[in-house]
Amino acid sequence: MNTWQGAWCLAKEELRRIRWKHIVTLIFIGYLLIFLVPMFADSREDNSTFAFWAMDFITVSLLPMLGLMSTQNSGIYWKMDSFTRKLAAWRTMPITIKQIALGRIVLYLTNGLIAKIVFFTSYYLFARSLGANMRLMDFVLYALFWISLSVAIGIIYLYFETGYSGIKYFWVCMVISLLLLAGMVLYSYTTRDSLVILSYEIIQQGGWWLPLIGVLLGAASFMIVRRAMEKKLRTRSYTS
Repeated sequence: MNTWQGAWCLAKEELRRIRWKHIVTLIFIGYLLIFLVPMFADSREDNSTFAFWAMDFITVSLLPMLGLMSTQNSGIYWKMDSFTRKLAAWRTMPITIKQIALGRIVLYLTNGLIAKIVFFTSYYLFARSLGANMRLMDFVLYALFWISLSVAIGIIYLYFETGYSGIKYFWVCMVISLLLLAGMVLYSYTTRDSLVILSYEIIQQGGWWLPLIGVLLGAASFMIVRRAMEKKLRTRSYTS
């Protein structure tokens, strides 16, 4: 069994175990829509700095989580460290490190891409119902950019998830979230603008290259982080 076949077998087995946890993803999508769509519709007309940084922070920090939440093994992840125990069990089986690393990414992409497509489809319909004036093709390119960027960020999270204990992963996520919050607040108050709104306006004005950059970032993240995950899995501790 080659690397891709083994990775797909791991991903399929994990998908089979998810079952009802997809409901968590759907609830999370609803939560994001309730906050983001009104902000997006209103912020294009009103220059609210609070709405700018809040929308940017929610988008950049939480959109990558679509695909991660339902595939984690415990709500008290940082305390139980269940993924470390699962990795330790896999290492005793005839499963290669390359298959483990690639399998985790394939699982994230399979689960996450579907969730992100559902999210942006609902996003468009909800925004149109609120009277937002958006051309379908502009929104498709906008969605492609943010899906690609969120995938790139999400794959980076996978490195920390597979490479460190649950408590370390928890604190890494906390630090990243705080840095993103500080960065979004600083950007919005400095520029009086929103990265989310700016990205849509660039695409609306013919910036077809922006989604291409997003796709390239996603591909680069996949190739670089996959190798980093393989290297880390060879050296990390498998005791909680």
